[in-house]
Order: sequence, then structure tokens, then C-alpha cells
Amino acid sequence: FMSMLRGLLGRDSAGFRLFFNVMIAFLPAAGIGFVAHNWIDAHLFSVGAVICAQVAGALLMFYAEAWGKRRAAAPSSQPLSELTPTKAATIGALQCAAMWPGTSRSMMTIVGGYFVGLDPRRSAEFSFLLGFVTLTAASVYKGYKSGAAMIQVFGWSNVILGAVVAAITAAICVRFLVHWLTRHGLAIFAWYRIAVAVALA
Repeated sequence: FMSMLRGLLGRDSAGFRLFFNVMIAFLPAAGIGFVAHNWIDAHLFSVGAVICAQVAGALLMFYAEAWGKRRAAAPSSQPLSELTPTKAATIGALQCAAMWPGTSRSMMTIVGGYFVGLDPRRSAEFSFLLGFVTLTAASVYKGYKSGAAMIQVFGWSNVILGAVVAAITAAICVRFLVHWLTRHGLAIFAWYRIAVAVALA
């Protein structure tokens, strides 16, 4: 984040490239989410839709894991600032699928990182950066639409506390996720999704 901030101030060219790529990856979901959010709320929030998303996501993760192992060259460990705009856009396009409830935004962006050649660590890091921007924008938009009602029901203190706890737990979870993916890959998360789909059915 500090690197991107320095980039915006003209003091870090690598940070500016990273910021530019995060924004490119953010735009597809921002556009589709703004246009289609009411339709998504009306048609995709059902148990059946979530079960389908869980199973489809698990199959995609199994495929990404196998595809990565079949690659002749090892995944790139290049800095995120060296990610190309085309690859960033590919990850951003895959993030759009996460608007289907049960798909998982982090899963789609991490798998997207695999497909564009990032190693598990870099995939998880870029997923977190993109998630910060995407979820912040979504929260601001939802807050604009229904924030007054939320404050009226819960009060400012509880809303702020919830945001702080969410930020802390997210940071902890990302550290665990990066550690796990580097050593074990995606398979266990795919099996977890299968188990959730069976439980919902």
C-alpha cells in the first residue's frame, strides 16, 4: 500500500505500475456490479444457486491445481509491480464471476493469478490488494444506499467496531492463506467447497 501511495505521488514507479494494474483488475467488477446488482440480488440468492457455485468453484480449483503442475516452467515469482495490464485484466474478469453467490471472490482471483503465471504467494497477495479495493468500493456504495438504516439499527460504534475487527481478521487470514498455498496448494479448499455443497443439499 505504501509503495502504491508513493507511486501516486510520483516517487515509486513500481508502486504506480502496481496501482495501475489493481485499478485495471477492479474495473470489470465495478462496471458489472453497478449495472447488474439488483438483478443479482433478485435472481441468484438461493440455496440451489449457491450449491451450483460451490461445486463449479471446486472443479475450477482442481483444474487450476492440475494445470499449474502440468506447466513446463515454474510459476513466476516476479514482483506484483511487473504484472502486465493484460494479465491484471484477466484476473479482474474472473473476479466478476464472484458476483454469483457462493463462488468466492478470493478463489476466483487466486485462480486467475495461477492462470496468468503467478506463483501461489503472489496470487494471494494480488487477490488481497484487489479485494481491498473492490470490497471497499462495494461497502461505500452499499453505505450510500442503505448506510443510514444500518447506523440507525446498530449505531456508529458497532459499525466501526465491525469494520475494525473485519480488517484485523482479514489480515490474519491472508497471512495464513499465503503460508498454506505456498506449501499445500488449492486442493483442500476445493474439497471444503464440495463438503459445503453436500451439506447444503
